[in-house]
Formats: sequence, C-alpha cells, structure tokens
Amino acid sequence: MEHVKSERRNPGPSWGYAFLQSAARWMPAPLFRACLRAGAVAGWACMPRAREYERRYWEALLGRPPTLREQWAHFGDFAETLAAKLALAQGVRPRFHFHDSESSRDFAAICREPGAALFGSFHVGEADLMGAMLAEFGRTVHMVRLRVGNSRDIRTLEQSLAGSLRFIWVNQPDEMLFALKNALEAGHGVAMHCDRPAFGARKEAFSFLGRRRWFPFTIYHLSALFQAPVGFAFALRRDGTGSIPVVTAPVFHPDPGREATITKAKAHFQEVLYLLETHLRHDPGIWFNFEPLNEPVS
Repeated sequence: MEHVKSERRNPGPSWGYAFLQSAARWMPAPLFRACLRAGAVAGWACMPRAREYERRYWEALLGRPPTLREQWAHFGDFAETLAAKLALAQGVRPRFHFHDSESSRDFAAICREPGAALFGSFHVGEADLMGAMLAEFGRTVHMVRLRVGNSRDIRTLEQSLAGSLRFIWVNQPDEMLFALKNALEAGHGVAMHCDRPAFGARKEAFSFLGRRRWFPFTIYHLSALFQAPVGFAFALRRDGTGSIPVVTAPVFHPDPGREATITKAKAHFQEVLYLLETHLRHDPGIWFNFEPLNEPVS
C-alpha cells in the first residue's frame, strides 16, 4: 500500500503499534493482556476529549454516565480489538459464527453469490475484522475507510488478506468515486461504516438514542444505482471460546426504480438502527465511537 501522509492520525506514539505486535509475540498471553489493559487506562487518562464523548454516549443510551470501571473497560475493549487486527500479521485468524436466523442465512447468501454487493456496519465490536470473514466466502471486498498517518493496523489487514481485501479512501474523494464504480461494476463487494456522517456525501435523519439524528445514507444510493443488495452485520463481543458472534439485519434488495428504492431504504435503515440500539443497551461497551454523537436534527 502506498504511504500517504495525513494530518489525521490515530492516538498514541508512532512506535505504539509496532510495540504491540512485538509484545504480543514474545509476552505470555495473560501478561500481554494485563499490559494492554494498563495501556488503555493510560490512554484514557491522556484523552479528555474522548472521555467526554464517551460520557455523552452512555448518557444518551442509558440515561447515566459510565462508572470509572466502565470507562476503563470500554477503552480496554477497544485496545483488544486493535491487538486482534495486529495479530493477523502472526497468522492469528479470527473465528466467526452467525446467529441462527433467516436474516443470517440471507446475508451468507449474498456473500457467496457472484455480483456486486454492499456491506454496511458500524464501529461496533470486531467490525474491521469482518473483512476477514467476508474473505472466507471467496469474495473480493473493497473497504471504504479514512486514511490516517499511523495506520499499521490497516496495513496489517491489507497485507494479511492480500488479494481479497482492498481499501478505498474517503479522504481521496476524486479517486474514491472511480474506485467505487469500478469495484461494483466488477462484481466485487464494497464495505463501509454507516455511523459517522462527517464523510458521507448523502445524509438522512433517523431515530437513534432518543433523538432524530443525521446518518450517512450513501450506501443505499449506491444500491439504487448499481442494483446491488445491502447487508448489515455487527460483530459483537467474543464469546468464551474466542469466537466472534455476528448479528445481521434483513438483507435489503433495491427496487427497479430509484425513488421507490430510496423510500424503502429509509424504512430499512431505521430497522437496522433499532437492532443496533437493542444490542448497545445490552452491552454499551461494544460501540467504539469515541467521537461526537451524530448531530441531532434541529
């Protein structure tokens, strides 16, 4: 992957990701996990803005701020998902299992079938590692992401899943439009997060966490344009065996007409958000969106 400088960067020192990879290789697993959690607490202490956004999220979701223990656990859970991505470089592949449901079977079907397909998710649980899950179906997937300066975790994903996972960068908009078109016309999959509207060209308002809030809606416009199905999936917290449970929403299939597709898509995305909110209320610490909540409609 070509290295491109970026003003935006992930938090932490420039050597942090390399240190995590070396520590995971040489430290006993219990010691590494303890150090990872301690480092997450240090990160929590040095990131007041992220702490404030975390507090606002918990208050919107549960009506109360998180306890100190919940805050530390939330940052620690995020650190562990980062370590899981870096572990791909050592050949540690994640294991996934679908919840047994009709929507999961339909989702697996569009993963297997040839032709263009769109995959939506949120910054929930092991979202980035779902690229590895989609690769297991033999499908080439182009993941839409924001390129930042220190992105060793993303480079590790790309190198470990070479040939089946590629990236399209939202902060290269001129190239992004052609890349999306080429990927879908070639019958590939395109995966994108749909919870941060800052980089969404098309936005719509939906009910979420007690307010009408703006969300990116580009995935459905692409569905209408390319007549491609849309599958939403959430990779939740690992179970006791280390396997990652995946929850899916009903698959969206576009209508022939664009206007009818967009009308149906709005109802579909609202149901996706209801499903997400249900799982967040059960386990608030799985949403790693340490940024401002989606702006309410004024």
